[in-house]
Amino acid sequence: MRLTLGDILRAQQRLKPHLPLSPLESASDLSGKIWLKLENANKTHSFKIRGALNAILSLDEAARARGIIAASSGNHAAAVAYAAQLTGASAQILMPTTTPKKKVANVRRYGAEAVLFGDNYDQAEAEALCRVAAGRTWVSPYNDPRVIAGAGTIGLEICEQLSSVQRVVVPVSGGGLIAGVATAVKEMSADIEVIGVNAESAPAMYNLFHAEDRPQVWDTLADALSGDIEAGSITVPICRRYVDDVVLVSESQIAAAMRALLAWGWVVEGGGAVGVAAVQQDVIPADGRETAVVVSGGNVDLAVLQGVIS
Repeated sequence: MRLTLGDILRAQQRLKPHLPLSPLESASDLSGKIWLKLENANKTHSFKIRGALNAILSLDEAARARGIIAASSGNHAAAVAYAAQLTGASAQILMPTTTPKKKVANVRRYGAEAVLFGDNYDQAEAEALCRVAAGRTWVSPYNDPRVIAGAGTIGLEICEQLSSVQRVVVPVSGGGLIAGVATAVKEMSADIEVIGVNAESAPAMYNLFHAEDRPQVWDTLADALSGDIEAGSITVPICRRYVDDVVLVSESQIAAAMRALLAWGWVVEGGGAVGVAAVQQDVIPADGRETAVVVSGGNVDLAVLQGVIS
């Protein structure tokens, strides 16, 4: 199924009664004309609420009545749990046993069932897909046009809030976020550059773009970005069409970005800080262009944050 700008515009109308615009804040401490699109200030403190809510609002009553099932290391889990609660559906979320406690607690706070399974995201997802046969409705964290369209509303907001935008920098995992944002901004103006940022520990999209075979490392500050890309995912052709480049940042660069964001008053998880890391460390050079950096989430365990600070 091809994602269109119309799909994203319809998602925006669907989400508007439930989600206000997230802030776009000038990052004056960074060189150049840099703006932060603060999805950590959104509901459930992550961009994931956009895709999960759009997907679940798009379901018919029968599909919602069967209950929702998802897999996530945290942010998609909380988003699905919140969206299910909002629409009166039950939800079961498969989460790796290594998931930070804060993210497990978020799922339970919204009334969903958190099932800890497997050592990493790929194992949790495989178990969730096996359980789909029992009748629940699967909501993918990224391989779903409704989820991607919801994420794409960020691109519409950036173009609305910063009409002079020339470049957009986006964290990348399975590609749902950047596929949606890139579709939105490129369809609004083909001249806007879109750059994805992978953590070195989670280089799946980078590998596809650069024909490399860098390994996945599960022990990472960017735990929300961990995992491979599902075979046949619709995000890959969308990213190949609209994304200009994908770059990598290291663990030390992510930690430095998290500290900088904290000094500016924002708690941001490692996966949410990779775009800031790329700009701060000149992986993406500041060249005077108006640049919006998507800060994708703020759900970080206190112990992890303390480790980064120390």
